[in-house]
Amino acid sequence: MDVTATGIRTAQELVDLNKGTGKEELGRTQFLELMIAQMSHQDPLDPAKNEEFVAQLAQFSTLEGIENLNKSFETVALAMQTSMATQAAALVGRNVVAPTNAASLGSEGGVVGSIELPAAASDVIVDITTATGALVRRIHLGAQARGRLDFGWDGTDGAGQRMPAGAYQVRAYGEFDGEPAELTVNMPDRVVSISVGPNGVLANLAGGSSVPASQIKEIQ
Repeated sequence: MDVTATGIRTAQELVDLNKGTGKEELGRTQFLELMIAQMSHQDPLDPAKNEEFVAQLAQFSTLEGIENLNKSFETVALAMQTSMATQAAALVGRNVVAPTNAASLGSEGGVVGSIELPAAASDVIVDITTATGALVRRIHLGAQARGRLDFGWDGTDGAGQRMPAGAYQVRAYGEFDGEPAELTVNMPDRVVSISVGPNGVLANLAGGSSVPASQIKEIQ
């Protein structure tokens, strides 16, 4: 952007002009252009007052300080993310308990999990479905108090028949003051890899879901 003395005399005016072009931030280069233009084209009969010039220098110093601080924060954030990813790599191959609806049923035994209740519920239901969504078993847990609620599924359907080993889905619902709501389910699973993305460090589970590493409840 060309900066001249005509019509642009203060930093705020340049910011207002930038808004018309979709740019709302006053950059360091533009600030310098503004000050040089003012000094080169000021009216000799009405020069800029010392107080105004000092104020603009203070603005420039503040702007430069903020830019440097932002760069420092970006460097620190990147270093922290790298450190977290390195630490999370130790989870690969480990069994953890994390917020996920995926459950893996073995050839023997059943599965256990827990539910997070934000308030006392008049009724809690756990649905076990196949990977395609077919209902296998509905478990009624009744009225429950606020907090963590442990539950288990023995691996059988509603008729008591043993279900084949494989992947299943677990969903829980609670009734609060007459209104139903889906609840967060924590299930055990194995960490197969770690990935880093815009949402931070993610633990990729054997069941196919990914959860933030910070949300892992237990490491078994």
